[in-house]
Amino acid sequence: MWFPEIKHFCPRTPIILVGCQLDLRYADLDAVNRARRPLAKPIKPTDILPPERGHEVAKELGIPYYETSIVAQFGVKDVFDNAIRAALISRRHLQFWKSHLKKVQRPLLQAPFLPPRPPRPVVGIPDPPPMDGEAPDSLFCQPLCADVLFLLQAGATRVFAHKVYLATSCSKFYDLFTMDLGTAGMEREGEESLEGSEEEEQSRRGAKEQAGRTKSLDIDKEGAGGSRCSNRLLMLQQGSLRTSQSDNALPARGQFAVGPLGAGRVLLGWGRGFLEVYLELVDDPVTGRPRLMTVVSMDDLIQKGPFQAVLQYLYTGHLDEKRNDLMQVATIAELLEVFDLRMMVANVLNRESFMNQEITKAFHVRRANRIKECLSKGTFADVVFRLDDGYLPAHKPLLISSCDWMAAMFRGSFMESYIEEVSIHNTSCACMRAVLEFLYCGVFTPSPELEPVDLIILANRLCLPRLVALTEQHAVEELLKQSVKGVDIDGHVLAYLEMAQFHNAKQLSAWCLHHICTNYNSVCRKFPKDMKTMSPENQKHFEKHRWPPVWFLKEEDRYLRSQKEREREEDILRKQHNKRGWCFWRHPSSTAPHIS
Repeated sequence: MWFPEIKHFCPRTPIILVGCQLDLRYADLDAVNRARRPLAKPIKPTDILPPERGHEVAKELGIPYYETSIVAQFGVKDVFDNAIRAALISRRHLQFWKSHLKKVQRPLLQAPFLPPRPPRPVVGIPDPPPMDGEAPDSLFCQPLCADVLFLLQAGATRVFAHKVYLATSCSKFYDLFTMDLGTAGMEREGEESLEGSEEEEQSRRGAKEQAGRTKSLDIDKEGAGGSRCSNRLLMLQQGSLRTSQSDNALPARGQFAVGPLGAGRVLLGWGRGFLEVYLELVDDPVTGRPRLMTVVSMDDLIQKGPFQAVLQYLYTGHLDEKRNDLMQVATIAELLEVFDLRMMVANVLNRESFMNQEITKAFHVRRANRIKECLSKGTFADVVFRLDDGYLPAHKPLLISSCDWMAAMFRGSFMESYIEEVSIHNTSCACMRAVLEFLYCGVFTPSPELEPVDLIILANRLCLPRLVALTEQHAVEELLKQSVKGVDIDGHVLAYLEMAQFHNAKQLSAWCLHHICTNYNSVCRKFPKDMKTMSPENQKHFEKHRWPPVWFLKEEDRYLRSQKEREREEDILRKQHNKRGWCFWRHPSSTAPHIS
């Protein structure tokens, strides 16, 4: 636009064409426009000119062309240096400067600017979702899949609970629920009331056998429990200080026959607050179906309200400091040997509640370790997952409280809510164990035999986005480790890409797209067929975000061709200059001295 006016008023002034803001070609325009708001006009992709457009205009006007970027610190020195060269060359027609400006070069060619390699996407881990719906607290209020029944006030009050929550939170309950309850004959009578027989349990694999033995509370097959049971009955007949102080005596069945299924034990002298424990078929409080439960008779001094507060602490690790019966809660906690709760109540009464934070942290750490132990050994398991390569015992209460998918499966009218074996196809034991450990403890521990893609598929089926993110992070770390060792990971990245996109692993798919875009030429050479069969969306993404970009490759090719042409021109000028020098050569005979 300004070229005709400049040539008219300044005919001898040298001109160079400069393109500014080169960084906008590879910058994020959305971020740039957000930074320029609200006064500046937003920049559109069509507003950015390609480098060939600048060279076309420069060729049409017969002037050199340069590009600059203040942000990238590129081309600024080239513009000033070549502007000086153009100004000096324009003075060669003057007699004074003619001899001094012979060696000044004409404006040089500018090498193309290679945009920086885009940074790798960072795999972020979302925060754990807030506990709602079937959290441990609500599971305690609505005892779905309960397997423990506490009888208070001589059976007048019934409180349902879950063994795995109580046993992993308190050592006393762990010893209670792992106690030997009867003889081999008693075990057979108890097992006949269940849906499966002992022969069916033995036909399954080791994990199924562990879960079956845990279902019947590890009833001893030797006859050593009979003598102990008779001794406990004699002690019960003699009475104790605790029962003599009670207003109501225990039922006759508790004194003379321990358990309707013949499996049980008197707890007199074993611990304060406990009277007896036995197995019994009890109607589930939620589904109404008969279910084999562990029934524990408690001392009459234990009241329902404070006892439920103790159980709620064992479920959640939380104490309601505004209760009016904190002293009774502390007394029952001491009877049941829940010493952490006793200390927390003492801190509240002494106005030192800030010390309870450390007690709560230690409670959760200790509980997580015990839950891991129960997962590895199958203790207190009430369901078995049948997988492609074996069986894995699990615990319905822990699954219900941490996964909505599991809660929907194990509640209500679904068949899985009352059967002991659940089949999950296309899943390995390693993947399912990782899922269970995540649901139980909230951590992800990768193992050598674990395939990240298989775990992503399973976690997506179970609607666990945090586990999907953790698995994506593990997959990316493994790929980076192999890349550092010199292993070619392009094939693995191509295999991960479509699987990640199909199973909602968005962060892993973004990382794979970035890797392919930044290594586009090498990947196309190695896997041409796979790149051609990619989805149209992926191919469009590759063309838009490939590195180096297409415009750089074209500019680099043009620069190399122009450089070769200029070198050829300089060689021709150099040869012409040398021939010009030979014109002053004279024959030696003409310079010989004249002899007179």
